Amino acid sequence: MIQEPLFIILILLAVVLSANWWAIQFKTSNVMRFLPTPVLCYIPPTLLTTAGILPIKSPVYDWISTYVLPASLILLLMITDLKSLKRIGRYAALAMFGSSLAVFIGGLMVFFIFKNLIGPESWKAIGTLMASWIGGTANQLAVKQATGLSDQLFTPLFISDITMVYVWMTTLMILSGSQEKIDRFMHAERRQLEEVLRREGKNRKKQNQKLASSLPKLLIVGFGVGTACTWAGKQMPEIGMAINQATWVIIIITTAGLLLSLTPMAEAEEKNANQVGYFLFYFVLASTGAKANLLAVLLAPLFLLVAFVWMTIQGALFLVYARALRIPIGLFAAASQANLGGIVSAPIVASTYDPKLVSVALILAIFGNAIGNYAGILTAQLLRLFA
Repeated sequence: MIQEPLFIILILLAVVLSANWWAIQFKTSNVMRFLPTPVLCYIPPTLLTTAGILPIKSPVYDWISTYVLPASLILLLMITDLKSLKRIGRYAALAMFGSSLAVFIGGLMVFFIFKNLIGPESWKAIGTLMASWIGGTANQLAVKQATGLSDQLFTPLFISDITMVYVWMTTLMILSGSQEKIDRFMHAERRQLEEVLRREGKNRKKQNQKLASSLPKLLIVGFGVGTACTWAGKQMPEIGMAINQATWVIIIITTAGLLLSLTPMAEAEEKNANQVGYFLFYFVLASTGAKANLLAVLLAPLFLLVAFVWMTIQGALFLVYARALRIPIGLFAAASQANLGGIVSAPIVASTYDPKLVSVALILAIFGNAIGNYAGILTAQLLRLFA
């Protein structure tokens, strides 16, 4: 078993670099649906730990969680284009609200159905998955840290999350071929979709800064602000059993990142901050995978069932909501995948309905990413009262 911290870091870096290479090579291939970058960052270290090559516990993992995770979240939240939310219009906002509400209600229902089977950490698991299905994988990892969900439960949860999200994505893409028939069945008003598409405007101007010149600045901002937020969170008082210091840290980091998104630097460094932020995030994900044993996958059938029931409930609730408001299936799909799939897959689904919906789906996904941490933490603390 490798115990030397430097060797552990080099192995994790090699995993992340290999996953990024894979993503570049197969960027336009359907294989990325089944083996997306997060999976390729998480599973190989888990296999190495299961094989006894990497240790399941190491000070390296603690250091990465303490310092690298906050830095990655700051950089990823910093590029949130909050101003673009004004462009989506009332109908798109209603669609996103309905989707998020359906996910939230579905999460509450599966908690009470499965809490005894999941065990004492049921509230943590549902809150963590809620963060992912309203925001994305980065939100999922942040809320895992905030709630203290064990790595043994996170592994099957992560696998189930990825599996069901891509099942849902495939279903929505298949439905795009019958969108006119579905809209007639739903009594949808196409003018809603047409109004959203008319409001679709230009993205904020992206300035191309060289990564080499921007990297020192981004690392200083990411690690500097992230470390400051971590320190501030640890100074905050615990509120009963609901809000502990880890929760405060994530709340403060999320708020700081969103405030930074309003600065000129966020606009000037958008592309580079995205690249550096995701690289750091994938590094954190790789270290998280190294803390889990693949034998935890034995719990995967349970979490697959949880995710399937949750997916079915939220889909049914959102369908009723969409029919009541006569939301076209194209807008339904864009909003739903923006929640469950996030920034990467929402535009893909939207493009199968109407290419003009791509930017709308992206904006909706950005909104989900912005509120994902808050939603996950709120859900977890609410469910904790009934665990």
